[in-house]
Amino acid sequence: MCNKYNTLSYILQDKKNGKDNNWKERKENSLELAYSYKRLGFHKYKRVYDCSTFLEFALTVDKTLKLVNANFCKVRLCPMCAWRRSLKIFAQVSRIMDYVDENYNYRYIFLTLTVRNCAPEELKNTLNLMTQAFNRMNQRKAFKKAVKGYFRSLEVTYNRKDNTYHPHFHIILAVNKSYFTDPRLYISQEQWTNLWQDCLGVDYTPIVDVRRVEGRSKAVAETAKYTVKAEDYLIRDNTGQIREDITDQIVLTLDTALHRRRLISFGFLFKEIHKKLNLDDAIDGDLVDTDISLREDLTEIIIRYQWNIGLKNYVLEKVEENNK
Repeated sequence: MCNKYNTLSYILQDKKNGKDNNWKERKENSLELAYSYKRLGFHKYKRVYDCSTFLEFALTVDKTLKLVNANFCKVRLCPMCAWRRSLKIFAQVSRIMDYVDENYNYRYIFLTLTVRNCAPEELKNTLNLMTQAFNRMNQRKAFKKAVKGYFRSLEVTYNRKDNTYHPHFHIILAVNKSYFTDPRLYISQEQWTNLWQDCLGVDYTPIVDVRRVEGRSKAVAETAKYTVKAEDYLIRDNTGQIREDITDQIVLTLDTALHRRRLISFGFLFKEIHKKLNLDDAIDGDLVDTDISLREDLTEIIIRYQWNIGLKNYVLEKVEENNK
C-alpha cells in the first residue's frame, strides 16, 4: 500500500488554494472546549471530545483531498464544526446569489446592526431583543418595499478588557437596481439607524453600518463568519496555557445564550430560493459536504486519517479503493 500510494503523507496535509486547512489546530481547540464542558459538568463534553476523531477523504485527480466522511458533533461552540458551518453558509449564500443574478436584475447592500455591549448575565436577553427587533423591522413597510431578499447572520465577540459581549447582525440585502436612485425605495443610513433603534425600543442611538456591495465574495465571507471565534472563549495566558477560570465562565455564558438559538436566517426571495434549490439546514445539517456542488474530479481512492492522541495530530490509518 505504501508503494502504491507513496504520494500520501503519514501526517495529514490538506491544503486548499495553497492554504492549510489546519485540521490539527481546530481539533486541539475542540478538545479544549470539551475539557471546559467537562469542568462545567456538561454531558455534551463527550460529544465534543469525540468530534472529528476520523476523517475520510476522496483523492481527486490532481492529488488533493475532498472530505467525504467524518464524525462531527454539531455543538454550537465547537471550533471544528463552526469552521465547517462557515464553509457551508458561504457556499449556500453564494449559490442563492448566483441564482438571483441569473434570474433577477438585483443589486446588494451589506447591513450591520449593532447594540451596546452587554454584561454576561444580559447576553441571552439581549439576543432575544435583537431577534425580536429584526423580526419587527423586516415587517416594516419601508423594509418590505425596498428589500427583495436577505440573509442574516449573528456574530458575538467578547471584550476581555471589560468582560462584556458585543452581539451584532451581518445582513446581505437584495434590492432593485433602481433602489439607489429611487427616493421611494432608498433608505439612508440615518433612516436605517432610526428604524433599527425604533424596533429595538432603546433610548440610545445604535451603530448601524450600511454600504453598497461591490465585491460579492467579501460580503458573503463577512456574513459567513463564525458566530463566535474560538479565541474569544479559549482564553490563554502569556505562555499559551488555558486560563480555565475565565474560559469556563465565557463558555457557560455563550453556551447558555446560544442554546437552540437561530444563528442565521434566510428571508423573502432568499428563503424561497433556498427551498427551491433543496438546500439543507446550514447549522444543524450535513457538515461534511460543505461546497454543495457535484464533483467530477474524484477518484475511487479513499484515504482515512485518525486522530492520534499521543502525536496530537491526524495520521494515516488506511487507503482503499471504493468499489461501490
